[in-house]
Amino acid sequence: MNLLADLYNILMPRRCVVCQTILEPSEQYLCTACSIQMPRYPLHSIEDNEPLRKAWNFAPIQYGATLLYYRHHSNFHKIITNIKYKGNEQLGIKVGEWAAMEIAHLQLAEKVDVIVPVPSDKNRKKKRGYNQAELIAEGMGRIMQRPVKNFLVKKESGMSQTRLNKTERRENTTGKFEADIPLPWRGKHILLVDDVLTTGATIGNCAQALLAADSQAKISIFPVAYNA
Repeated sequence: MNLLADLYNILMPRRCVVCQTILEPSEQYLCTACSIQMPRYPLHSIEDNEPLRKAWNFAPIQYGATLLYYRHHSNFHKIITNIKYKGNEQLGIKVGEWAAMEIAHLQLAEKVDVIVPVPSDKNRKKKRGYNQAELIAEGMGRIMQRPVKNFLVKKESGMSQTRLNKTERRENTTGKFEADIPLPWRGKHILLVDDVLTTGATIGNCAQALLAADSQAKISIFPVAYNA
């Protein structure tokens, strides 16, 4: 078995998601150089930041945090696109673990009772085979030691948010989500997780749905990347 593994590694070496450099045995998904250069979002407080202020346009969010900046011209956007479009499910879970470790100093894990991923519509999830936000939430849950629950559903298919402007994004998500929160989870602090936040429309409308289902809930948000 070791010989087969060695042959496989020679023929199909593991490469950095960002720069395609062959990874060392001790490296996972990112080479050391890209890990150091990753455009982390500089969060020193969970109470006042750009992603949080955008989400406030839609719902009374308690706290907000994010891992990195999302830039289309940067190769680091491949972290998200590999999860979202290229079937790299394990990378999605790993990014969730990185995210949870990155925000450990913000003590957000101590405030949160449950992690809820932003849902994907049924057709898109069936085509892709998974919901990327669920993978990220799973990774975060492992590190934060919090359960992951699918309290949200997307009621109908809408256009992809990727190519829409700010007004279209808002209109495309308004009223598209609904929540069902079981009684034991009422009044809890929910961490709402998604892959990318641009205008805040998707995650904000999800927060609205959760609060409509439970007015006593507290909602915080964690998009992995912020597309300013």
